[in-house]
Formats: sequence, structure tokens, C-alpha cells
Amino acid sequence: MINILERYDSVIFDLDGTLIDSFEAINEAFNEVFSTFRDRKISFKESNSYVGVPLEGLLGELFGKENQDEAIDIFRNKYKEVCFEKTSLIKGVKELLVYLKKKGKSLSIATNKTGSISRELLDYLKINVFFDYVYGVYDGFEGKPSPEIIHEIIKKTGISEISTILVGDSPIDIMTAKNAGIPIFSVASGNHSYDELETYNPDYLSISISGLASGDGK
Repeated sequence: MINILERYDSVIFDLDGTLIDSFEAINEAFNEVFSTFRDRKISFKESNSYVGVPLEGLLGELFGKENQDEAIDIFRNKYKEVCFEKTSLIKGVKELLVYLKKKGKSLSIATNKTGSISRELLDYLKINVFFDYVYGVYDGFEGKPSPEIIHEIIKKTGISEISTILVGDSPIDIMTAKNAGIPIFSVASGNHSYDELETYNPDYLSISISGLASGDGK
């Protein structure tokens, strides 16, 4: 519910599945990797299950440590080729960001996507102006569920843990918030259902970002 976010001075968002729908682009990137190493394509359901997981560990586990670097390069090259055309804002995101910014909130992003491409996407989608800090992998931090990015944002903003909240769509985001010692607002806007997220005991839970913006939630 929007009045819950108003209690916090700093709101940190996850990116994929929380603010943007980039699942089609991610699926194409995974297909490129699976076609190379397994000679097959994967379903949206399978690729969606990997969203938010740090690529380094995931692709090393799937294709062997010896192929990890090549698999990462294949994924990222394909993703960058298609991501701008096949990424859109999730319904209600722009309205929520405008509202929170007008309320004077500090807004940031903590993502397991590469930081550089995340910033390019925000610029392309014309929402970069809302964010004070945008950090992802290859920005010098360990990926979520490590709390490193959260701690860096808290340090940069100067806003304490008790005045900071994370908004995300996955169990990894819930674990990240717990590891960082801040509350988590989970949204079932990505590839995890409301019921699944509820089993991880988030502090707050909403059906979607648009539901959150309209005040619908738990």
C-alpha cells in the first residue's frame, strides 16, 4: 500500500519483474546460451525461473565452470542486442515513481543485472531521472542476496536502515532485505506468485506495482 512506502525516506527497487518487463529479452538471451551448449531452446517458464539469480554462479552451474565466462559473454551480447526493443515498464511504475519523488523520497535501484546496461535501460525508458543511485553486478559489489548493494546505497544516501525499504518481486529480494536488516515490500509482478512470496514472510506484500500504487495490498 502506498501509505506504507510513505513511511520511509529511502525506497530501493529491484529492476527486472519489479519495474520493468524484460522477460522476452531474457528468454532470447538464455536461448542463445542453451542453443550453444545444449543445442536446444528453453521455455519462458524455465528462463523466468532464472531471473534475478546472479549469472556467474548460475551459468557456471548449468554449463560447467570451464564454460562460465563464454556463457556469460554469449548471454550478455544477445541480451544487449534485443533488450531495448523488448523491454517495457510494468503498469503503474511511472505513476508510482512520480508520486514518491513528489513526496521527496530518495529512490534507488539494486539489481543483479549488469549495472551499466541497467542504467542504459532506465535512460531508454525515460525514468533514469527518478533515481539517485543505480547499482548492479560489475559495479564492484557482490550480487543479491548479499546485502552489499543495499549497504552502499544506505551509505550514499545517509538514510538509516530503519528509514529504508526494499521493493522487489522475488524470494532473493526478500532474503536480501533480511540480510541487510531492512524491511521488504514484495510485489507479485514478476515470475513469482503472491502465494509463493507469502511463504517467505515478507514485511509487506502486494499483487503488483499497480496494485501498490492504487493502495491494494497486504
